[in-house]
Amino acid sequence: MRASKAIPLALMAALAVAGVARASTSSYRDGPLTATFTASTHSPNCKQRWPVTVTARYNGKPTHATAYYQFISGGQLVGTQYPFGATSKNPHNRIWHFYGSFYDYTFGPFGALAVGHPLTVRAVVQVGRYTAYPSYSVDVVSARGCPAR
Repeated sequence: MRASKAIPLALMAALAVAGVARASTSSYRDGPLTATFTASTHSPNCKQRWPVTVTARYNGKPTHATAYYQFISGGQLVGTQYPFGATSKNPHNRIWHFYGSFYDYTFGPFGALAVGHPLTVRAVVQVGRYTAYPSYSVDVVSARGCPAR
């Protein structure tokens, strides 16, 4: 009886470790607002989509918020992108309104010009007068089939 309980616990522990290894999270707090930015890797290849999850909590509870992304290289803002930009969900590339969290499966690809240049991608999450900037460092790697620089 004891062995049968140990196997599921060992399996759950292994799955939990595997889940942690695949995704990492960055958090930022401004007053009662806490925002997180989660992605699967810090080294996406230049031609793959890079799905991300953004969450917003106000006093620990899911809240209505807005978000967009900024790209920073060498300390300078080099670009802005909107969640689900140019898709049927956000055809006019506007700031994204959400409640609690959203999963953006349309993020990326970075392109060949980003290879070899360390980038910081940050979500700008706003609730009222509070703004949180969870940031995520990215080193885009080259992959077969990426267009030449």
